[in-house]
Amino acid sequence: MSFLFIARLLKEKGIFEYLEAAKKIKAEHPTTRFTIIGGFDEGNPFAISKDALDDYIKHGVIEYLGYVNNVPEVIANSSIFVLPSYREGVPRSTQEAMAIGRAVITTDVPGCRETVEDHKNGLLVPVYSVDELAQAMRYFIGNKQEILNMGIESRKMAEQKFDIAKVNDKLISILEES
Repeated sequence: MSFLFIARLLKEKGIFEYLEAAKKIKAEHPTTRFTIIGGFDEGNPFAISKDALDDYIKHGVIEYLGYVNNVPEVIANSSIFVLPSYREGVPRSTQEAMAIGRAVITTDVPGCRETVEDHKNGLLVPVYSVDELAQAMRYFIGNKQEILNMGIESRKMAEQKFDIAKVNDKLISILEES
């Protein structure tokens, strides 16, 4: 069982919530893996420090891959994609995870909620809530079949909502109506 976070390592992306939820779940389910892909933003006062992240690594809570060139492969090797962001457009990383057929845990905020129908292709959690995020992770740990079911739904939703040809057709249709 593995959870994957892909984003810049900033507070607004939910990195601190992900780390704290991972810490809780790791204590209950030691074999669960938590992986992070993304870069540090050292000039940003809301970025996590390398020392803070190293502490989670040192204690075996997370695996940090940094920047990788094989994002689709890493997503494919994960069970659930997690993005507990405070605000987003429609997140590209979530769309990629959906296209690969991964269940998603994300926050119930504009942008993120456009990628997840709660309990259909993933779970929506309140922004800032470590406890609710951890509970969503527990849900998947206890309901492994849902990982597969929701992953299938994610793939279908990605094809229906985010396929570039369909998006272009819809845009052309809207423009023609104007």
